[in-house]
Amino acid sequence: MKGWKSCLLLLAALAVPMAAQAQEPAVSSEPKDTARVQAGDALTAARFSITIDGHEIASFSELQGINTLATPPTIVLKRGKSSSREMWSWHEAARTGQMSAGRKNASLIMYDYEGKPVARYQLTNAWPSKIEIGSLKAGASEVLMETVTMVCDHIQRVSK
Repeated sequence: MKGWKSCLLLLAALAVPMAAQAQEPAVSSEPKDTARVQAGDALTAARFSITIDGHEIASFSELQGINTLATPPTIVLKRGKSSSREMWSWHEAARTGQMSAGRKNASLIMYDYEGKPVARYQLTNAWPSKIEIGSLKAGASEVLMETVTMVCDHIQRVSK
């Protein structure tokens, strides 16, 4: 019993300094800024738009990707289905072979949460090659989603 009691006393004596150390903030020899991304390094976007001749024809909530290695280059965008018919009309013109109406130079603009542009891409001879409308059950409260695949001859990042 005596050995057991002295062991408990020793543990209790060690526990007090350990608890005090746990409350003290850890001091690191590394600079604080090396582990996190600096402001301005990573782009964040709240909205994406397709603009033709300075007129926004569609706004999207999700950019699923820009693939410059695909032939032809592609962009996939997603949004809640809107009542606007501009994207659908453009898609129909491209699908039915109306070359002048089907292929257009356009801009993909990414906006931050304050509505300021953070990136702009120029799309040469672009057209919406595919429009997919998601599934939705009658009476459901979720948003009907529309996915648009844009194809173009060339994509170039042109400005902020």
